[in-house]
Formats: sequence, C-alpha cells, structure tokens
Amino acid sequence: MIEYTLAIGDVAISPGPANYTCFGLGSCIGLFIQDRTTGLSGGAHILLPENDKGPNDCAKFYNVSTALEEMLNRFKKCGNSLTSLRAKVVGGANVIGVNTRAGLRNSESVVSRLIANKIFIAALDVGGNWCRTAKFCGSTGELKVRIPGNGQCRIY
Repeated sequence: MIEYTLAIGDVAISPGPANYTCFGLGSCIGLFIQDRTTGLSGGAHILLPENDKGPNDCAKFYNVSTALEEMLNRFKKCGNSLTSLRAKVVGGANVIGVNTRAGLRNSESVVSRLIANKIFIAALDVGGNWCRTAKFCGSTGELKVRIPGNGQCRIY
C-alpha cells in the first residue's frame, strides 16, 4: 500500500491501494476523492480559495481551482471518466483568531467547485476553531479525522 503525506500544495493520485494523510489542517482544506468503481483515489492539501495566488512555486497547487483541476486531469490520464467520483472534505477552520474568514472561504470555495464539477460530496468535516489531522484510505473510502488536544476521532 502506498502512503502519501500531503504537505501544503501537494496533490497525489493512485490507481491502486493508497492512504493519504494531511496534518495540521486549520484553515487549509484536505480534499480526498475516490472512484469506488475503478479504485482510483487522490488527495490534496489546499491552502487558498479559488484562484488566490500562492507562493511562486509552480510545482505546487496552493489554491482550490488549481488543485482540483490537477486532480481531475490526473484522474483522466488514468482513464477515468469522472462520472462516479465521491469527495470528502476536511478543514476550513478559523484558527488564526482574527476575522479573516480564510477557513470559511476555503470550505465554501471547494464545495462550490465540487458541485460545479458534479462530484458527489460524501462527507464534510469543516469549520470550527480547531486543527485537524485527516487520514483517508483510498481503497475503502474511510476518512478518519483526529482533533489533537481533545483526542476526538471522527470516522466518515
């Protein structure tokens, strides 16, 4: 089984069994997509909403639009028709303590993009004011969300 630890701006796709982990999801979004019919799965650790510009690192996918576009392009390259995809979304919290609404903007942006691409949203664990660690199993579709500090774990 392949293990991916996704840093900010990372996108990964696997045609076989894979696990994806995003640590420290505050206002960032952990986006996980699976096609249960083909076994193809992917994950992304997204920093910014829509088309906001990130650091000048062309190898990274910092915003929702570039990350999702890259994931879907990689799915297509693997022969996927994109008609039976399911997404799970984690993060989008207000952890900075100021009224930037970064987390809310991120979660609204990713949900809007998923709907526009006709991707079913199977789980949302967004908002609040706490960080999360997300672990997604691409072969089963199980998503575990841990909240450091209080020991809480949610399974979707």
